[in-house]
Amino acid sequence: MNKKRIIIYIVLVILFTIINFYIRPINKNELITEDYKDSDSYINDLYYSDEKFKSNLSADGKKVYDALVESSKKNETTIKVSCSEECANDFSNAYYSLYLDHPELLGFVGVDYCKYEDENLICKNYSGISKLKTTLGTQRILREVDVVKRDTKNMNDKDKIIYVYNYVASHNYDHIFMIAKSNQSAYSFFTGGKSVCAGFAKASQILLQNVGIDSMLVLTPEHMWNIVKYEDKWYTFDATVGASYRNKKHKNYYEGLGRTTIDEYVGLFNDQYPEIEDEMLKDKFDLN
Repeated sequence: MNKKRIIIYIVLVILFTIINFYIRPINKNELITEDYKDSDSYINDLYYSDEKFKSNLSADGKKVYDALVESSKKNETTIKVSCSEECANDFSNAYYSLYLDHPELLGFVGVDYCKYEDENLICKNYSGISKLKTTLGTQRILREVDVVKRDTKNMNDKDKIIYVYNYVASHNYDHIFMIAKSNQSAYSFFTGGKSVCAGFAKASQILLQNVGIDSMLVLTPEHMWNIVKYEDKWYTFDATVGASYRNKKHKNYYEGLGRTTIDEYVGLFNDQYPEIEDEMLKDKFDLN
Protein backbone atom coordinates (compact mmCIF):
# COMPACT_ATOMS: atom_id res chain seq x y z
CA MET A 1 0.00 0.00 0.00
CA ASN A 2 2.78 2.41 0.90
CA LYS A 3 4.49 1.71 -2.41
CA LYS A 4 1.29 2.46 -4.32
CA ARG A 5 0.82 5.70 -2.41
CA ILE A 6 4.35 6.78 -3.22
CA ILE A 7 3.82 6.05 -6.92
CA ILE A 8 0.52 7.97 -6.93
CA TYR A 9 2.19 10.88 -5.15
CA ILE A 10 5.05 10.97 -7.68
CA VAL A 11 2.59 10.86 -10.59
CA LEU A 12 0.55 13.71 -9.10
CA VAL A 13 3.67 15.82 -8.58
CA ILE A 14 4.74 15.23 -12.18
CA LEU A 15 1.26 16.10 -13.49
CA PHE A 16 1.13 19.26 -11.37
CA THR A 17 4.55 20.32 -12.63
CA ILE A 18 3.62 19.74 -16.28
CA ILE A 19 0.32 21.61 -15.94
CA ASN A 20 1.70 24.50 -13.90
CA PHE A 21 4.90 25.10 -15.86
CA TYR A 22 4.04 24.01 -19.38
CA ILE A 23 0.34 23.81 -20.29
CA ARG A 24 -1.55 26.05 -17.84
CA PRO A 25 -3.62 28.65 -19.79
CA ILE A 26 -2.10 32.13 -19.67
CA ASN A 27 -2.67 35.68 -20.85
CA LYS A 28 -0.13 36.19 -23.61
CA ASN A 29 1.80 39.28 -24.62
CA GLU A 30 -0.71 41.65 -26.22
CA LEU A 31 1.93 42.94 -28.65
CA ILE A 32 2.26 39.51 -30.27
CA THR A 33 -0.39 39.81 -32.99
CA GLU A 34 -1.03 37.35 -35.80
CA ASP A 35 0.55 39.80 -38.25
CA TYR A 36 3.67 39.94 -36.10
CA LYS A 37 3.80 36.15 -35.94
CA ASP A 38 3.91 36.10 -39.74
CA SER A 39 6.87 38.50 -39.84
CA ASP A 40 10.58 37.66 -39.93
CA SER A 41 11.00 39.36 -36.54
CA TYR A 42 8.93 36.79 -34.66
CA ILE A 43 10.83 34.32 -32.47
CA ASN A 44 8.27 33.25 -29.87
CA ASP A 45 5.41 34.62 -27.76
CA LEU A 46 7.67 35.99 -25.04
CA TYR A 47 8.64 39.27 -26.64
CA TYR A 48 7.80 41.68 -29.44
CA SER A 49 10.88 43.09 -31.17
CA ASP A 50 10.93 46.11 -33.46
CA GLU A 51 14.50 45.12 -34.43
CA LYS A 52 15.59 48.71 -33.94
CA PHE A 53 19.29 47.89 -33.97
CA LYS A 54 19.10 45.59 -36.99
CA SER A 55 17.57 48.40 -39.02
CA ASN A 56 20.81 50.36 -38.74
CA LEU A 57 23.06 47.56 -40.01
CA SER A 58 24.64 47.39 -43.46
CA ALA A 59 23.30 44.89 -45.99
CA ASP A 60 26.05 42.41 -45.10
CA GLY A 61 25.50 43.05 -41.41
CA LYS A 62 21.84 42.10 -41.81
CA LYS A 63 22.91 38.87 -43.54
CA VAL A 64 25.08 37.98 -40.56
CA TYR A 65 22.29 38.94 -38.16
CA ASP A 66 19.75 36.71 -39.94
CA ALA A 67 22.21 33.83 -40.06
CA LEU A 68 22.81 34.11 -36.31
CA VAL A 69 19.06 34.05 -35.69
CA GLU A 70 18.49 30.97 -37.84
CA SER A 71 21.45 29.05 -36.41
CA SER A 72 20.26 29.81 -32.87
CA LYS A 73 16.73 28.65 -33.65
CA LYS A 74 18.06 25.38 -35.04
CA ASN A 75 20.80 24.98 -32.41
CA GLU A 76 23.42 24.71 -35.15
CA THR A 77 27.08 24.76 -34.15
CA THR A 78 28.30 26.46 -37.34
CA ILE A 79 26.95 29.32 -39.43
CA LYS A 80 28.08 30.19 -42.93
CA VAL A 81 27.29 33.49 -44.63
CA SER A 82 28.09 34.20 -48.27
CA CYS A 83 29.17 37.85 -48.35
CA SER A 84 31.95 40.25 -49.19
CA GLU A 85 35.10 40.34 -47.09
CA GLU A 86 33.81 43.51 -45.44
CA CYS A 87 31.07 41.54 -43.72
CA ALA A 88 33.68 40.23 -41.30
CA ASN A 89 34.03 43.82 -40.13
CA ASP A 90 30.24 44.04 -39.72
CA PHE A 91 30.07 40.93 -37.57
CA SER A 92 30.41 42.68 -34.20
CA ASN A 93 27.65 45.16 -35.02
CA ALA A 94 25.35 42.33 -36.12
CA TYR A 95 26.22 40.22 -33.08
CA TYR A 96 25.59 42.98 -30.55
CA SER A 97 22.48 44.21 -32.38
CA LEU A 98 20.96 40.75 -32.05
CA TYR A 99 21.76 40.73 -28.32
CA LEU A 100 19.84 43.97 -27.95
CA ASP A 101 16.92 43.22 -30.28
CA HIS A 102 15.96 39.70 -29.18
CA PRO A 103 16.16 38.85 -25.47
CA GLU A 104 13.63 36.09 -26.16
CA LEU A 105 16.05 34.20 -28.43
CA LEU A 106 16.96 31.71 -25.72
CA GLY A 107 19.36 29.68 -27.85
CA PHE A 108 21.62 32.63 -28.67
CA VAL A 109 24.47 32.35 -26.15
CA GLY A 110 27.50 33.60 -28.09
CA VAL A 111 30.03 32.80 -30.79
CA ASP A 112 33.37 31.11 -30.21
CA TYR A 113 35.20 32.41 -33.31
CA CYS A 114 34.72 33.58 -36.89
CA LYS A 115 36.90 33.44 -39.99
CA TYR A 116 36.54 34.57 -43.59
CA GLU A 117 37.48 32.17 -46.37
CA ASP A 118 36.31 31.35 -49.90
CA GLU A 119 33.95 34.35 -49.92
CA ASN A 120 32.15 33.10 -46.82
CA LEU A 121 32.09 34.22 -43.23
CA ILE A 122 32.20 31.06 -41.12
CA CYS A 123 31.44 31.25 -37.39
CA LYS A 124 31.27 28.57 -34.73
CA ASN A 125 28.62 28.94 -32.07
CA TYR A 126 29.17 28.07 -28.45
CA SER A 127 27.29 24.96 -27.47
CA GLY A 128 24.10 26.49 -26.21
CA ILE A 129 20.65 25.30 -25.30
CA SER A 130 19.13 22.42 -27.23
CA LYS A 131 16.05 22.95 -29.37
CA LEU A 132 13.96 20.81 -26.99
CA LYS A 133 15.12 22.77 -23.94
CA THR A 134 14.43 26.02 -25.77
CA THR A 135 10.90 24.91 -26.67
CA LEU A 136 10.08 23.67 -23.17
CA GLY A 137 11.87 26.62 -21.59
CA THR A 138 9.79 29.08 -23.59
CA GLN A 139 6.57 27.50 -22.32
CA ARG A 140 7.80 27.56 -18.75
CA ILE A 141 8.94 31.19 -19.00
CA LEU A 142 5.60 32.23 -20.50
CA ARG A 143 3.91 30.91 -17.39
CA GLU A 144 6.36 32.57 -15.00
CA VAL A 145 5.84 35.85 -16.85
CA ASP A 146 2.09 35.34 -16.54
CA VAL A 147 2.43 35.20 -12.74
CA VAL A 148 4.26 38.54 -12.78
CA LYS A 149 1.60 40.03 -15.06
CA ARG A 150 -1.17 38.92 -12.70
CA ASP A 151 0.69 40.27 -9.65
CA THR A 152 1.19 43.68 -11.28
CA LYS A 153 -2.17 43.95 -13.03
CA ASN A 154 -3.51 46.74 -10.80
CA MET A 155 -0.20 48.51 -10.12
CA ASN A 156 0.85 51.91 -11.42
CA ASP A 157 4.05 52.26 -13.49
CA LYS A 158 6.20 53.15 -10.50
CA ASP A 159 5.17 50.03 -8.57
CA LYS A 160 5.56 47.85 -11.67
CA ILE A 161 9.15 49.02 -12.16
CA ILE A 162 9.99 48.38 -8.50
CA TYR A 163 8.27 44.98 -8.63
CA VAL A 164 10.29 43.84 -11.67
CA TYR A 165 13.51 45.15 -10.11
CA ASN A 166 12.85 43.21 -6.89
CA TYR A 167 11.76 40.10 -8.76
CA VAL A 168 14.92 39.98 -10.88
CA ALA A 169 17.21 40.95 -7.99
CA SER A 170 15.83 38.07 -5.90
CA HIS A 171 17.65 35.60 -8.17
CA ASN A 172 21.23 34.47 -7.66
CA TYR A 173 24.23 35.85 -9.51
CA ASP A 174 26.04 32.96 -11.19
CA HIS A 175 29.51 33.36 -9.67
CA ILE A 176 30.58 29.76 -10.25
CA PHE A 177 29.73 29.40 -13.93
CA MET A 178 30.69 32.82 -15.25
CA ILE A 179 32.42 31.26 -18.28
CA ALA A 180 29.46 29.03 -19.14
CA LYS A 181 27.90 30.75 -22.11
CA SER A 182 24.46 29.30 -21.39
CA ASN A 183 24.12 31.82 -18.58
CA GLN A 184 24.13 34.65 -21.14
CA SER A 185 20.49 33.84 -21.89
CA ALA A 186 17.22 34.58 -20.12
CA TYR A 187 16.84 30.78 -20.05
CA SER A 188 19.32 30.46 -17.18
CA PHE A 189 17.52 33.14 -15.19
CA PHE A 190 14.02 31.70 -15.49
CA THR A 191 14.75 27.98 -15.39
CA GLY A 192 17.89 27.86 -13.26
CA GLY A 193 17.22 30.72 -10.87
CA LYS A 194 20.64 32.26 -11.48
CA SER A 195 22.45 34.08 -14.23
CA VAL A 196 24.91 36.85 -15.02
CA CYS A 197 24.19 40.44 -16.08
CA ALA A 198 23.10 39.46 -19.60
CA GLY A 199 20.53 37.02 -18.24
CA PHE A 200 19.28 39.54 -15.69
CA ALA A 201 18.96 42.29 -18.31
CA LYS A 202 17.22 40.08 -20.87
CA ALA A 203 14.81 38.75 -18.25
CA SER A 204 14.11 42.33 -17.13
CA GLN A 205 13.44 43.36 -20.72
CA ILE A 206 10.94 40.55 -21.25
CA LEU A 207 9.19 41.23 -17.96
CA LEU A 208 9.05 45.00 -18.38
CA GLN A 209 7.46 44.73 -21.82
CA ASN A 210 4.92 42.20 -20.60
CA VAL A 211 3.79 44.42 -17.72
CA GLY A 212 3.51 47.47 -20.00
CA ILE A 213 6.71 49.39 -19.28
CA ASP A 214 8.74 50.77 -22.21
CA SER A 215 12.37 49.73 -21.91
CA MET A 216 15.52 49.09 -23.91
CA LEU A 217 18.58 46.91 -23.45
CA VAL A 218 22.02 48.53 -23.16
CA LEU A 219 25.28 46.69 -23.76
CA THR A 220 29.02 47.16 -23.44
CA PRO A 221 31.62 44.38 -23.83
CA GLU A 222 31.73 44.20 -20.02
CA HIS A 223 28.13 44.60 -18.91
CA MET A 224 24.46 44.62 -19.87
CA TRP A 225 21.53 46.47 -18.31
CA ASN A 226 18.28 48.30 -19.21
CA ILE A 227 16.76 51.73 -19.41
CA VAL A 228 13.09 52.31 -18.58
CA LYS A 229 10.63 55.00 -19.52
CA TYR A 230 8.79 56.67 -16.66
CA GLU A 231 6.62 59.77 -17.04
CA ASP A 232 8.05 60.40 -20.54
CA LYS A 233 11.68 60.32 -19.37
CA TRP A 234 14.27 57.53 -19.58
CA TYR A 235 16.21 56.20 -16.58
CA THR A 236 18.85 53.56 -15.93
CA PHE A 237 17.58 50.21 -14.61
CA ASP A 238 20.18 47.61 -13.59
CA ALA A 239 18.77 44.77 -11.50
CA THR A 240 22.21 43.13 -11.38
CA VAL A 241 23.04 45.71 -8.71
CA GLY A 242 20.16 44.54 -6.54
CA ALA A 243 21.10 40.90 -7.11
CA SER A 244 24.58 41.68 -5.82
CA TYR A 245 23.12 42.59 -2.42
CA ARG A 246 19.82 40.64 -2.34
CA ASN A 247 18.81 42.36 0.91
CA LYS A 248 16.34 45.20 0.26
CA LYS A 249 17.45 46.87 3.48
CA HIS A 250 21.04 47.23 2.27
CA LYS A 251 21.81 50.88 1.56
CA ASN A 252 23.02 50.06 -1.98
CA TYR A 253 20.29 47.61 -2.96
CA TYR A 254 18.30 50.12 -5.02
CA GLU A 255 21.34 51.83 -6.57
CA GLY A 256 20.48 49.94 -9.77
CA LEU A 257 17.50 52.26 -10.21
CA GLY A 258 19.73 54.99 -11.55
CA ARG A 259 23.21 53.51 -11.92
CA THR A 260 24.91 50.48 -13.46
CA THR A 261 27.61 48.32 -11.94
CA ILE A 262 30.21 49.97 -14.18
CA ASP A 263 29.05 53.57 -13.71
CA GLU A 264 28.06 54.08 -17.33
CA TYR A 265 24.78 55.35 -18.70
CA VAL A 266 25.03 54.32 -22.36
CA GLY A 267 26.88 51.55 -24.13
CA LEU A 268 27.32 50.47 -27.73
CA PHE A 269 25.31 52.34 -30.38
CA ASN A 270 24.75 55.23 -27.96
CA ASP A 271 23.54 57.44 -30.82
CA GLN A 272 20.47 55.19 -31.11
CA TYR A 273 19.22 55.77 -27.57
CA PRO A 274 16.95 58.48 -26.16
CA GLU A 275 18.36 60.97 -23.68
CA ILE A 276 18.85 59.28 -20.33
CA GLU A 277 18.18 61.23 -17.14
CA ASP A 278 20.95 61.67 -14.59
CA GLU A 279 18.39 61.55 -11.78
CA MET A 280 18.12 58.21 -10.00
CA LEU A 281 14.74 56.52 -9.94
CA LYS A 282 15.36 55.38 -6.39
CA ASP A 283 15.49 59.04 -5.38
CA LYS A 284 12.44 59.91 -7.48
CA PHE A 285 10.64 56.92 -5.93
CA ASP A 286 11.92 57.81 -2.43
CA LEU A 287 13.64 54.45 -1.94
CA ASN A 288 16.52 55.74 0.19
